[in-house]
Amino acid sequence: MIKYFINIVAGAISLMKGLFVTFKNLFSKAVTVQYPTQKLQMTERYRGLVDLRIEKCIKCYMCVKICPTACLALAHKETAEKKKEFVYFKYNMELCCFCGLCDQVCPTQAIYLNQIYEIAVYGRDKLRDIDLLNTEKYGEWAHPTVK
Repeated sequence: MIKYFINIVAGAISLMKGLFVTFKNLFSKAVTVQYPTQKLQMTERYRGLVDLRIEKCIKCYMCVKICPTACLALAHKETAEKKKEFVYFKYNMELCCFCGLCDQVCPTQAIYLNQIYEIAVYGRDKLRDIDLLNTEKYGEWAHPTVK
């Protein structure tokens, strides 16, 4: 019989604890974001897609050499004035593990990981051979439209 009353008291205490948590959160500020019309700003250290500042790149191939998954491909040619010119700079997002080693090793900070986090596509072909020399390479991901 005593065990019966102990269970009733324990149930009442747990009910009061639950109601306390409910009432405490009832009047607090909402943390829900109305995605996709409202979007959160990513933190400064977020590692998104590989991006390139073309004017800063000295074509040293350090990013290509350090990449553990070989998702970067770079080629250049020398002009008559002994300047290095890009032939191509490709990025395969399918292989990328977003480790950030390419960003860390770049001596001129030409390569970096951007803040884009909406990376949904219908076909895998958009993930392969992204041309880092194209300024509009992430146009559809940077400003997606809601249908």
